Amino acid sequence: MTEDILAFAAQNAAECRKVALVTVTDTDGSSPASPGQMMAVLADGSSAGTVGGGASEHRIIRQAVEAIQNGERVFKFSFDHTEDGMICGGSMAGFGNVLGAQTGLCIFGGGHIAQSLARIASQTGFSVTVVEDREEFAASFNNARYLICKPDEYAATDPLASSEYAVICTRGHASDEDALRYCLGKHLAYIGMIGSEKKVSALMENLRAGNYSQDSLESVYAPIGLDIASAMPAEIAVSILAEILLVKNGGRPRHRSIV
Repeated sequence: MTEDILAFAAQNAAECRKVALVTVTDTDGSSPASPGQMMAVLADGSSAGTVGGGASEHRIIRQAVEAIQNGERVFKFSFDHTEDGMICGGSMAGFGNVLGAQTGLCIFGGGHIAQSLARIASQTGFSVTVVEDREEFAASFNNARYLICKPDEYAATDPLASSEYAVICTRGHASDEDALRYCLGKHLAYIGMIGSEKKVSALMENLRAGNYSQDSLESVYAPIGLDIASAMPAEIAVSILAEILLVKNGGRPRHRSIV
């Protein structure tokens, strides 16, 4: 059983999903759990293994999901079963380790900018997922997870499950809008979309008409990237990653001159 839980955790971590590996370390009284019991939990709440079941296990799963979403690496739990309405009494305590906690970047699109961005982002420590509906670009992404997925499959596939940062640079306005609508429904640290000011303005008007709030639309970095006055894909990719790092590290877009 333990081997199955560890295999589940390892497989999902290898596929760029974050996994909370939960271990019970102490029990008292008539707890349904036992020290050493383990459970692996994914960001969507699905799990393998058990730590006693019932309301207490539900609380632990919820705490594990929150830890994954908040970027925590380790979390602890300790509570009395009677607080959960369980008649068995007793208490339990333990901790969880979040595996695969490398910062996740999801790139929608597989063109030249995406290829350059995926390469330099992985060198900077990001775990990169590329979402495309064309199989032929897969060979260009040796350092990224390549997910062949159409917009109408986003909900079922959940390509953002392991990412806090998203870049939208697909091959067309319609597919960019599909990706942006999907991203706006998630809790992300950064959403950036490529495009001219005219394109971005028209797309935002479509979303306003679809009852998206002004606050949510203003959270989108579009046109994407720092203004480096370049049209070269590799240089645009650098400007995008620089903007992401500014957001991630709480930096400021200014020149670091001491003069």
